[in-house]
Amino acid sequence: MASRRWAIVLAAGDGERVRRLTTDARGRPLPKQYWSPGDAGPMLRWALDRARRITRPAHILTVVAAHHREWWGDLVPGSMAAGMIVQPANRGTGAGILLPLLRVLRKSRDAVVVVLPADQYVADEPTLACSLAHAVSVVERGRRVVLLGMAPQGPEPDYGWIVGGEAEEDGTRPIVSFVEKPTPRAARELYRSGASVSSFIVVARGRALLALFQTAAPALLASLARVTEERVPGAAPDPAALARAYEALPHVDFSHDVLQRSAPHLRLLAVPPCGWLDLGTPERLERWIRSRGEGDSGQRAVAHKSA
Repeated sequence: MASRRWAIVLAAGDGERVRRLTTDARGRPLPKQYWSPGDAGPMLRWALDRARRITRPAHILTVVAAHHREWWGDLVPGSMAAGMIVQPANRGTGAGILLPLLRVLRKSRDAVVVVLPADQYVADEPTLACSLAHAVSVVERGRRVVLLGMAPQGPEPDYGWIVGGEAEEDGTRPIVSFVEKPTPRAARELYRSGASVSSFIVVARGRALLALFQTAAPALLASLARVTEERVPGAAPDPAALARAYEALPHVDFSHDVLQRSAPHLRLLAVPPCGWLDLGTPERLERWIRSRGEGDSGQRAVAHKSA
């Protein structure tokens, strides 16, 4: 069963909102997933470590941007080099997930896929690992798409908020509603009601995840399917053909355009409090830096190879 498990690590974002905070030792801004706060190591490595707890290195696909090569070139371990998915341009998180998903399904039609963003801090990794293992287990036993929900630290409108129904025997809940970036007033109401926030961590049967794209983003699927089908099954797309395809790709946000539209087809697994924090906004990142007592001295670039 474990041989069917794959992980997709999303590390292609530019992190424009937090670039003034994620700087290297010389003060140059760099994408947040390559920024190393103090001795914690770069955020991308946090996500790769989570992926390694789920599956073997050969089944980890890391999505990076071509123009970030100076940072990821020395960071992704050699055992994962064959799983590098290099995007020629940013067309949203939809393309960032769909491109590696198509590659996975050409290798394993029965794959179970875990999607992991590379900009999230977790204070209690064992608790998250336990919930991830449980989500993988329920998907392997028949569930199709499970979204991990986190306990919010406050009524922040920048998140996607999830209202779940009653928990069933396997611990998952139907999703009653999915509200992406609600108004501040709506966020306060959702917070008071006990709603979860979306972690953007998804565990799914690969074909079920593909079906969500087929319904919610058919133009994106058609474009990427064409460019990947031109190659040997399972091989990386031709870089020139991929670049041409990306020029015309629609911009698709996975959370807003796919998950929110697919709520009736998703299950929610609420993760126990684990100190989870999305570090994608300046406010949250600044609070997190202050909580660690590091200030500017905690910001530095990755300058060594991953072991």
